[in-house]
Amino acid sequence: MGWFKKIFFALTRQERIAFIFGAVAVVVSFVVVITMVFSRITMAVPAAGGEYTEGIVGQPEYVNPVIASSQTDNDLVKMVYASLADLAQSASSSPDKRTWNVRLKENLSWQDGQKLTSDDVIFTVQKIQDEDANSPLAQSWQGVAVSRVSELEVQFNLANSYAFFGDNIKNLYILPKHLFVDAPVGNWRLSDYNLKPIGSGPYKFSSYQKNASGFITSYNLEAWNGYSGTKPLIQNFDLHFFSDENTLVQSFNNGQIDGFGDVSPEDISAINRPYDLFAWRTSGYYAAFFNQSKNIALQDASVRKALSAAVDRDALINAALGGKGVPEFGPIPEGAASFSASSTAATATTSADYASSLLDNAGWTKDPTTGFRSKTIQKSVIPLVINITVPQIDFLAKTADFLRDAWAAIGVQTNVILDSPENIIANQIKTRGYEVLLFGNVLGPSSDLYSFWDSSERFAPGLNLAIYNNNKADSLIQTARQNVDDASRESQFSAVQGIIAADYPAVFLYSSDYVYITNKNVQGITPDFLTDSSDRFREIPQWYLNTARVLK
Repeated sequence: MGWFKKIFFALTRQERIAFIFGAVAVVVSFVVVITMVFSRITMAVPAAGGEYTEGIVGQPEYVNPVIASSQTDNDLVKMVYASLADLAQSASSSPDKRTWNVRLKENLSWQDGQKLTSDDVIFTVQKIQDEDANSPLAQSWQGVAVSRVSELEVQFNLANSYAFFGDNIKNLYILPKHLFVDAPVGNWRLSDYNLKPIGSGPYKFSSYQKNASGFITSYNLEAWNGYSGTKPLIQNFDLHFFSDENTLVQSFNNGQIDGFGDVSPEDISAINRPYDLFAWRTSGYYAAFFNQSKNIALQDASVRKALSAAVDRDALINAALGGKGVPEFGPIPEGAASFSASSTAATATTSADYASSLLDNAGWTKDPTTGFRSKTIQKSVIPLVINITVPQIDFLAKTADFLRDAWAAIGVQTNVILDSPENIIANQIKTRGYEVLLFGNVLGPSSDLYSFWDSSERFAPGLNLAIYNNNKADSLIQTARQNVDDASRESQFSAVQGIIAADYPAVFLYSSDYVYITNKNVQGITPDFLTDSSDRFREIPQWYLNTARVLK
């Protein structure tokens, strides 16, 4: 290199500067060219690794697919356990859908190394059906007999044809028999395995931490390579738990968590760091359900129709949900299985003037002083006053205020009664003690309407909150469940939606999106449609933090 130095220092100062700039330009150009060539012949693909932390308001209690009832427990069940559909090599049914055979994949195992067989499937179903388990899934498995065909095959025999039994298979998460068989099912809530589960899903329990009061502060999972489905890419998935939403949002702002779900408009306005927002359509919807037996005015179909017509759903969604929702006019939300827009089109007219004309024509006259309406019925003056019971949840309280103002504009006096969700469920719903109830229904993946609209479910523990009774609707709901012909079943679904909507047993309002927020590092999240918010974790193996470049 001595000759280079002699030549370099023989140059003038200006020549040396020009030489250096030229050399730098050559090197930069070379790097740019190589980078461009590399980019053209390779592509970025998801790579394994990394750690993700989600924040949740709540606590895990029973991470057990038979007895899990809270959203937090169901979230963890979806990550630690595998569903029968995940474990199945094949599933088939008889033509009448009364007999189903499911064959498991070869060489399945639990996360403790024990073999997973059809005995585990049978055990799980039988414990769901055991009254002592008090399983939230019990109703879905009534009338189902399960038997062993072989170590890898199980058979389900139904008392009646049930067109939607495939959903049962998809949503049955299997419990390890060898860990629970010796414990009475009534004692399962005392089991250490509720917080230290051993499953067969994409993630394996690692550890949890709690503070001195017993509040679980964090829960740690790690990817399990033995999972029979698509292996998860994120290596470590942690969950941090919070007692309130404000602390959760602050933790996201501080970078202590990477994401959280069930995001409200208020949460979004409080976030001060870069983020990505994802929204899933859901199968749940909210409505103001009428109890006609508690208020004589609600027995007038014109009143019920006017209350529906007075509500501008788009404005309501902006006011209560920050625009994250879809207007609804019938018992199946838009986008859900068997939804029929044409069936509810006739009930979708919204106009305060139209609503007022309905009340005028039905004889409900306005008091010139108060602006509220009344009508003489059987020689008694009946004021058009309704009391609406509302859970103390921010967006529902905003919804109730919107309804009160919209109904006041057409001469209906509305009193909003706020109450805790727990008391409403335990008392108001149980006794059907409300006049109007602002509440939500969450349909299953099949959009089966039986639990919510069949007359047999009018009283507790049934979920027919409108105490709706229509023989023609009942017939369609019940026959659709047993109809194995897809085309004619869809026709039945379409017809029953129209019947229910035309009776105005409720003011159908909106389906709210499930909104999820993450930092900018998370990729692979592809929102589609959720029947339950924990179903977002069904696609957890596709989430990733890292990428690698490979040849195209």
